Amino acid sequence: MSSQKGGFRGPLGRGNNSRPHSAGRGFESNSNTPSPRAIPPPLEHGWNWRSRAAASSQSSEDATGQGETTIHLDPPPVDDKIENDNDSDEVDTDDELLSDEYDSDVSEKSHDSRKNSKWFKGFFENLDKLSLDDIHDPSIQRHCPACKGGPGAIDWYRGLQPLMTHAKTKGSKRVKLHRDFAELLDEELRRRGTSVIAAGETFGKWKGLDERVKDRSIVWPPMVVIMNTRLEQHENDKWLGMGNQELLDSFSSYSPVKARHAYGPQGHRGMSVLIFENSAMGFLEAESLHNHFQEQGTDRDAWDRRPDRFCNKAARLKFETRSYQEMVVNQMRQMSEDNQQLIWFKDEVAKGQRRSKALEESLGVVSEKLRKTKEENRIVTQRSKIHHEQNKEEMDFQEQFFKDQLEIIHKTRDAKEDEFEKIQQEEREKMKQSNTHVSVKGDRDRREEDFAKFVKSQDREMEEFVSEREKLVKAYEDDKISMNKRHFEEEVQLEKDFDTALNQLMNKYSPHPLEEEGKSSDQ
Repeated sequence: MSSQKGGFRGPLGRGNNSRPHSAGRGFESNSNTPSPRAIPPPLEHGWNWRSRAAASSQSSEDATGQGETTIHLDPPPVDDKIENDNDSDEVDTDDELLSDEYDSDVSEKSHDSRKNSKWFKGFFENLDKLSLDDIHDPSIQRHCPACKGGPGAIDWYRGLQPLMTHAKTKGSKRVKLHRDFAELLDEELRRRGTSVIAAGETFGKWKGLDERVKDRSIVWPPMVVIMNTRLEQHENDKWLGMGNQELLDSFSSYSPVKARHAYGPQGHRGMSVLIFENSAMGFLEAESLHNHFQEQGTDRDAWDRRPDRFCNKAARLKFETRSYQEMVVNQMRQMSEDNQQLIWFKDEVAKGQRRSKALEESLGVVSEKLRKTKEENRIVTQRSKIHHEQNKEEMDFQEQFFKDQLEIIHKTRDAKEDEFEKIQQEEREKMKQSNTHVSVKGDRDRREEDFAKFVKSQDREMEEFVSEREKLVKAYEDDKISMNKRHFEEEVQLEKDFDTALNQLMNKYSPHPLEEEGKSSDQ
């Protein structure tokens, strides 16, 4: 290759992912699925599973034309086995069939003539009257026509499949007759476009894929070899090429993480390596770049016939081969699971955020209600306090007014008593002075006697006055005590009535009645 000054030598070439690419994964055979006729009915040859499997394999090969696909049928479980009649231990020689004029030679008889024999005529006449859905209806019970007049004639069979199984597995009485009946029934159903096994049912098990999954070795970490990265030759005959960052920028759409170049005695050798992330996504990016080179025709195959220009003595790039299943498939599966969990966690976070938002809104509403309630309570408390102060002031005024009234009454009373005592004293003084002005001795004696009587009478009256006054004072004190007692009782009752009314008012406007809280606190 000749160098070109001032630019690249040509388009970047050779994408190499060091990963073998297969033409595709899937089934190893493209053969068509065998027709339903290739699947034999259950117990076609009795319990001879070996010959039955061979017949199944042979019919499958004939159906596909090449014998590429073999359908393996496993024997049914023991639960599907229909036991023989109660007369299975008896010896059967089919001699009774000869006496009943039954001809077992079917080579010269047609299907219709065999079907119209006295053994099977009634059964097939009833069968002709039924539709395909009614034929396979498991709720319809039937007797075996081959057991008519013999052991097992009263046994009921639900659906055709148990009856067919009985006819094919009968091992004692009328064996030949039962086999002919099974053959006739199978042929009759085939002519009517159905079989003993209804559409949609399966018999046996299909053999699936191998349990072992094929694996392959891949280069790890993922890397792609880029050729033709030389740019120009320097004056000292040394080749210059792309730098690390320049190479990374050229393939930035594939997200490489590192770039390395091969150098020799002549400088840049035109060969570089892009190293990708050490993960499954890095491998997919490297594979996408490799496929891009393949589509352009500048992949590894375009460089395979070119000479090797590596320098064996230079430092080599370290890499290893790892399992594709381990490094790519398993990581992709884990990423898928992580994505599912991430979606679940995102949903949970969204639910939590919605729940938090709802709680925040509810908290805001409750806080606003609480603030309004506190403000209303503050206003009510302030009003109550003002009203209480007004009432107290009014009560103090009334108390002072009544005290003043009582004081006036007391002063008036004391003044009257003083006046009364003064009058008594003046009266005594008058009487005494009148006696001093009497000149006649007889009149003086009489006056003194009258004065003594007056004094004595006045003292007696004063004693009676004092006694009655004490009684009056005592009655007054008793009435006052009774009045104060009634007043305090009325005041206490007034406070109780006020507390009851206040509790009722608070219970009316409170979500939790205060009485219940009081009861719980008392307990």
